Amino acid sequence: MINSIVTQEEQRVIFLDILDEVDVFCRKNDIRYSLSYGTLLGAVRHGGFIPWDDDVDISMPYPDMIRFKESFRSSKFKYCDVDTVAHYEFPFSRVSFLPTFQKEGIIGKKYGVSIDLYPVVGCPESDDEVEAFFSRGKEIYKKRVFVTKLRNGAMKLLPIPTIPGYAAICRKYRDFVLQYPYENAKRYFHMGGPLKWYQVFDYDIFDNLIEMKFEDRQYLVTAKYQKYLTQVYGDYMTPPPEEKRHPYHGETIYWK
Repeated sequence: MINSIVTQEEQRVIFLDILDEVDVFCRKNDIRYSLSYGTLLGAVRHGGFIPWDDDVDISMPYPDMIRFKESFRSSKFKYCDVDTVAHYEFPFSRVSFLPTFQKEGIIGKKYGVSIDLYPVVGCPESDDEVEAFFSRGKEIYKKRVFVTKLRNGAMKLLPIPTIPGYAAICRKYRDFVLQYPYENAKRYFHMGGPLKWYQVFDYDIFDNLIEMKFEDRQYLVTAKYQKYLTQVYGDYMTPPPEEKRHPYHGETIYWK
């Protein structure tokens, strides 16, 4: 059986379907979320998807994400993280569209069309403490990258779904980043890959949420979106040069 490829146009329809269901669920259950990273940038600069982007990012305060994780149920979409999905590979969570998948190695299959769900957690207060936090976290992250490369190489040669210890190192990194409580924090850390200073905020981006147009829909974003985007991207209203306008992930996704 040859599985057909999910086109970019189909992916974007699915992205909006996921966002719609997440948005309705969150509003109904008083769960805070905001479009973030490139998705928020797309909303502000393009009124929707960045033309060359190929993913969707949203963020939640970690306490809200726990409630989302415990209560979100759907016939089409699945909440995924290192606790709920075998061989899961990311320190953040995803909501995935069940009728799609990606090939991984000789026999592996994973997630398919998904939106990334980033937790916002507490962070050490002083710059020195943040530097120490980053230093410890980067050592774990380097180990995770090493084990990931080892795993991916093994899966291309052997009919295995993963290697021993892979889930443990992903969970260890996730738990390290989540160690500072969100409640009563003076600074906040917005997870998103390696530990970087642009992810450290001296304000709570969820103090106030507003609606913003994204394609033909309305989703929630931080009212401090200008401050957020400036910190993450700098001059965010100026698009990159033509040669840098390409998909970040570029992964092929299939219909089941």
